[in-house]
Amino acid sequence: MKTNVDINSPQEEAIINPKQSNKSKNEINNSNINMNIKEIDEKNKEDKNNNDNKKNSQIILDKNNYENKEKKNKEDIEKEKNEEDPLMTYIHSNRKISQEEIKNSSKLILEEIEGSLFNGKIIEINAGGMVQGRNKSDGFAIFGQKKISNSEINEEKQINDNNDIFIPDYELNYSKYLLYPYIFTIYYKKEDKSYYIRAYSGKGSDNKILFIKLCNEKKYILKQKELISAGNIIFQVTPIENNCLEIINLTHKKSSNHKQIFAGIHKKLVTIGRQKDCDFFFPKDKSFSRYQTTFEFDENKKEWSVIDGKDNKGSTNGTWIFGTHSFIIKNEMIVEILNSKIKITEIKNDNLDNK
Repeated sequence: MKTNVDINSPQEEAIINPKQSNKSKNEINNSNINMNIKEIDEKNKEDKNNNDNKKNSQIILDKNNYENKEKKNKEDIEKEKNEEDPLMTYIHSNRKISQEEIKNSSKLILEEIEGSLFNGKIIEINAGGMVQGRNKSDGFAIFGQKKISNSEINEEKQINDNNDIFIPDYELNYSKYLLYPYIFTIYYKKEDKSYYIRAYSGKGSDNKILFIKLCNEKKYILKQKELISAGNIIFQVTPIENNCLEIINLTHKKSSNHKQIFAGIHKKLVTIGRQKDCDFFFPKDKSFSRYQTTFEFDENKKEWSVIDGKDNKGSTNGTWIFGTHSFIIKNEMIVEILNSKIKITEIKNDNLDNK
């Protein structure tokens, strides 16, 4: 019996043209594949956009962090720079030290042990200032150059009566760069009845004219961008975030290890010298001792300090710090001013010892 078949039904289409049916299935499969590829492409594009956005956000965040860090560093440096400058205190005040305090205070003797800055002259300073100086009894002994007048064309010089000692121009090859006549000061502080020394922190202070020699048993707490002279090399030393210490060899900037950063949490001592285990190692440089300079991290106080030599044994040539901050003067302190070395002796007053 013959069966009637509806020619419009799918079954009939399959029976009539099976090859066409297979083709339709392939087209459907290909269409699905194309849709999947398109979805994948769109997903990848979306992921890429998200990653780009994240990357841009990270770049912005890193930039902001860097700018904030730079801003903080500048603020810290500016804060230290604006630390009470004794010379500026002198300029803007009319401080007077009483004759009684001058009489009862200790005095300082400055004697040149190397160089010709004072031409063999011995300088005496008391609480009022330099003896045979300005005689203003303000507690300041001011060392500087003759004041440069406003007429730079004629390069005229004027006597500046704010200075006690004039540094000869031949000692100041860069004097034309100093816009102020002050170089450094020794001043008396009434609060603790002590003397301090400090380079003038205004324009011109970057000439590195005053270095203070460290005693090997005395630690000095490091501040921002200290300049340390060890051997024949000047280092810039800065405590940075996370209790780290950055040390830059300013003399040999092109050397492979001219800049190093040390983490205080992992390394408590950083050394400079000729010994092989030194972190800055100069085996052939005779200006260095075996251990010239040591930097030490105090875990309790979270601060870095510097000391001459190592293990209470000082170096031969000493460790020197540029005097941008006030240093209290101790008996027999040695300072380097330009090309001269000066010994400062403190002579105590008998009246002080009896009090």
